Amino acid sequence: MLTRLFALVMTLLVYPITSFASNNEPAPTLNIIYPKPERDHELENWYPLALLKLALAHSGQAYTLQSSIKMVQSRSLKELEQGELVNVVWSMTSVEREAIFKPIRVPIYKGLYGWRLLLTTKDKLHLFEPLKTPTQLKKLHFLQGHDWPDTQILKDNDFQVSTSTSYESLFNMLVKGRGDAFPRSILEVDWELEQLADTHTITTVPNVVLTYPAAIYFFVNSKRDDLHHAIQTGLEEIHRNGQFNKLFSRYFAQTIANAKLAEKEIIKLENKHLPPLTPVDNRTLWFTPENNQLDK
Repeated sequence: MLTRLFALVMTLLVYPITSFASNNEPAPTLNIIYPKPERDHELENWYPLALLKLALAHSGQAYTLQSSIKMVQSRSLKELEQGELVNVVWSMTSVEREAIFKPIRVPIYKGLYGWRLLLTTKDKLHLFEPLKTPTQLKKLHFLQGHDWPDTQILKDNDFQVSTSTSYESLFNMLVKGRGDAFPRSILEVDWELEQLADTHTITTVPNVVLTYPAAIYFFVNSKRDDLHHAIQTGLEEIHRNGQFNKLFSRYFAQTIANAKLAEKEIIKLENKHLPPLTPVDNRTLWFTPENNQLDK
């Protein structure tokens, strides 16, 4: 009896101590693998990667971060589904993608990919001078990639759209007069105009900008709750402490200034393809000209 009593007392003493120790062990280090870009120089100054590093640094979680082999976005999404070569990507959200992957619902570009300047040719600028409403714009002809999400958004809003499978050919179509305008994100226009400088014909419409809600998120493999929690925790913290806006401003303040949005008629379009949980009502997550306090 004394032997059994002694064993019971030792059990009660040992097991609470063991349980306490296990609850206080550090969480395992997260091994995070992102898709390597096709252009190596992007790694040195790549906003999504800089933001991911900043978020993880504020997540309270130990981690390692490395790139995969080079891959295009379509492959990176396929690999994310497997969760081995890649376990985090950033991409435009959709109902389909949110059904397959776990999204961190913080739009990392503050919706800037939904702000579209219109590329046109100089001889067609006069077509846009009187335009101030969607109805007036619908009389013109727009160009887009055949499988781009923006193509369907324009069509849903009753715009006339011609498409091509080739990104480069869309500029040729514009120059040859097979379309009146090619909407491009304000994040893309400066670089594209620099590449097109030799054509001397393509320019931006000075008085009109299209806008619709569009979110690019970090996505993780559907089984990786640990990665999801770490990235979301970090993003929420840097939004709270202002570090998100400081980084965003460092990358995009000049681009936004170059767009001269205050001088343009803002044409708002509907995006019927946003997943229902998109945080469109949280104004702190989105860029608007009225809420352009980027460094605060």
